[in-house]
Amino acid sequence: MKLITVIVPVYNVENYLSKCIESIMEQSYKNLEIILVDDGSNDNSLAICNSFSQKDDRVKVYHTKNLGLSNARNVGLDHANGEYVTFIDSDDYVHKDMIKTMINKIGNADLVICNYEKVLSDSNEQISQDQACLKDEYWSPEQFWQHYYWRNLHVFCCVAWNKLYKLKLFNNVRYPISMIHEDEYIINNLINNCQKIKVIKDSLYYYVQRQGSIMHNAYRGYFEIAEAFLGRCSSFHEYHSNNIIEENLNEIPRLLALGFNEAKNQNNVNEKYNL
Repeated sequence: MKLITVIVPVYNVENYLSKCIESIMEQSYKNLEIILVDDGSNDNSLAICNSFSQKDDRVKVYHTKNLGLSNARNVGLDHANGEYVTFIDSDDYVHKDMIKTMINKIGNADLVICNYEKVLSDSNEQISQDQACLKDEYWSPEQFWQHYYWRNLHVFCCVAWNKLYKLKLFNNVRYPISMIHEDEYIINNLINNCQKIKVIKDSLYYYVQRQGSIMHNAYRGYFEIAEAFLGRCSSFHEYHSNNIIEENLNEIPRLLALGFNEAKNQNNVNEKYNL
């Protein structure tokens, strides 16, 4: 049974954290290394992490000063020992068979991606995502980007947390620090390292929508997304796909326009981009 590393970045989520960790510890696939990285929380999150490490020797806890989500994920990667790795955000939770299903279906792929459901934190309503767009199949890197750009599968394709990766995909690859859309920056490098990608339609990850999370803050980081899109251009030439290059470039002016509009009331954005 292959060792799988589960990395959970943690920051001020005391009301959600226990449910998240319990859903990992209760996985039907048992050969896990569970790495909890506390990113300088100032609530009870670190104490909760430590309490779970005392209950289960698969749980390892690392504590850092507050440097953000990317650094926490990188710390987890630096300590990962599994052949495969997956990320779970600390305010989310997962189906009890998530890891077993993904490892059983990965086949000879380097990466497997599962479907997910949004969960509204105030009502616990679960909203299925992307069911009509998905079936169990293999994608090439070129097909991955075709689905990303033309089938409205941006979230499914780009986020870190609905995926099981071969750890070797992260050789010389780490998340950029202090970026909101760190997933958009890194996904291109990861996909370039893949020979084959497995996609499954099973909804195995529960993405909790809550006020106060990063993606509910006022700053949406449109300039950063535009920067990530620019960084992809050269690699798309490898696919000999002018359509993908054109679609990628067409997105950039829209993102820049949204970024300029957003920057009007964000002094830190103005300083960062010399506006």
